Amino acid sequence: MKNKIIFLGLIFIIAFATRFYKLGDIPNGLYQDETAIGYNAYSILKTGKDEHNIRLPIYFKSFGDWKLPVYIYATVPFVKLFGLTPLAVRMPSALFGFFTVILFYFFALRVFGEHKEKEKIALLATLFLAINPWHIHYSRATFEVSIALFFTLAGTYAWHLSFVKGRRGAFFLGVLCFIISFYSYNLTRLLTPLMAGAVLYVFKSKLHKTAKNEYVISIIIGFLILVPFILNVFTKGGYTSASGTLIFSSATVQAQLLEFRSYMIQLPPYLSKILFNMPALTLGHWINNVGMYVNVPFFFISGSSHGNHGIGNVGQFYLFEFPFILTGLYLFIRNKSRFFQLLLWWAAITVGICALTRDVPHATRSFFLIPSLVSASSLGCISIISYIKTHGKKQYAMFFLGTTLICVLFALAYYFASYYIRFPIAYARSWNAADNSVAEFIKIHEKEYNSIIIDKNAGFPYTSLLFYTQYIPQDFQSAQWSKDDSEGFSYPIRFGKYEYKTIDWESDMKRPHALIVTKSENLPKTITPITTFAYPTRPVVIAVKQELFQYPVTENAYSLVATN
Repeated sequence: MKNKIIFLGLIFIIAFATRFYKLGDIPNGLYQDETAIGYNAYSILKTGKDEHNIRLPIYFKSFGDWKLPVYIYATVPFVKLFGLTPLAVRMPSALFGFFTVILFYFFALRVFGEHKEKEKIALLATLFLAINPWHIHYSRATFEVSIALFFTLAGTYAWHLSFVKGRRGAFFLGVLCFIISFYSYNLTRLLTPLMAGAVLYVFKSKLHKTAKNEYVISIIIGFLILVPFILNVFTKGGYTSASGTLIFSSATVQAQLLEFRSYMIQLPPYLSKILFNMPALTLGHWINNVGMYVNVPFFFISGSSHGNHGIGNVGQFYLFEFPFILTGLYLFIRNKSRFFQLLLWWAAITVGICALTRDVPHATRSFFLIPSLVSASSLGCISIISYIKTHGKKQYAMFFLGTTLICVLFALAYYFASYYIRFPIAYARSWNAADNSVAEFIKIHEKEYNSIIIDKNAGFPYTSLLFYTQYIPQDFQSAQWSKDDSEGFSYPIRFGKYEYKTIDWESDMKRPHALIVTKSENLPKTITPITTFAYPTRPVVIAVKQELFQYPVTENAYSLVATN
């Protein structure tokens, strides 16, 4: 027991360190969703309204979508405590990521409760989660899904206590946790009801242990909390805000349909409609997307190709976990344990729902695969070790353990060196690393100019300006906005002395005492900037035949121009 407590304490220390070390500095910069969430929390703190002058909204309009409320309201106390800083806006994600590791140990004890080595497997599962690249990455930046995962696990654990242990109040607590998860991330409005339904299905024979009056009270209160969603379900901020990511509302499938019908124009119209129609092509697209999740590079080698969702050279899991996860999933299927069935249901629901969306496999939307795959990895590892000990010679077991330990140490060293050293430089552009410096310059010199024009094609989000300058929310709430485009995107046209527009160099250079912010490559060669901001210098190594050439590269981000 003493050794277990020591080992568990070390795991929690590792989990805390990997999620909080240099939290405000790595990733290097804040991508636009982070600054949007941070500034809206700041606006709520100062005025009780969001950036669009809406008092305590349920849905926050932001760029091309509508953000759910949980993360933004959870950020408010940290903005109060730490100011409007990267640390404050990332703190909820890191805290709930850390809490998830703690909760996962107790969750894993229930998952492997019928296994003779449940303590070992639960400890190993918790360790695997503590060092998991996917979970670390999403705990260290502003990702709403990190909070959603915690409350889904908490709700499941609470319901287990209610159904199996008969704990009073646990079912009601679980309902609240699932509802918080529901309001945390756009896709959880599809995922959470199905995952909660899977819990009820798996424990259907145990439901009688929960008092009927608790069911009634929980359903009534839960319904009242969901009223705002029900009333707004078909508005832009409701359920339909996620529709742009769904394949059956995507122009991609419609374009494919028109292309097929154009090729088959010589066929009778009725036959073309039977063979090539939206339901059939959408089903085919969904099946193809499901198949995309059998993706070894995504899960074990390079990870997500999206600049904000991974570091580019490490998978969502470590490569050494590949055989463990395969073995664990096989044992899940073969075993009749309730929790094993639940984890399989969760994995199937996550893949099935994510396959309804574009850009698969998508690291954020697939985040709910982590509990199933981490559990499978730990079970597979312990099972393989036990099998070798039982059926093999002692030297084989020692060789396996030694080889595995070397692979683990190398994988950890490679990942953490990549994350803390390479990643902040290599992915500086993806994380808008130069935005802070630009905003600081503007804040210092703002009084020197009559107007500040920001090129809307420069890639400098208006939320970066608001966040880093701590722009007064009351002044921004009266901004003039552009109309929403076909995907729901809009931007502020004018607020205070700031103006977002496409630069007309001939006319805008004639404006007196104006400061123009543009992308360096958009700047005409005849115009000299007063200053230029660059991303961190990174090394580039190329091979020409059998010779290696190395040279530093400094990539310009923004150029600032002052008119006479």
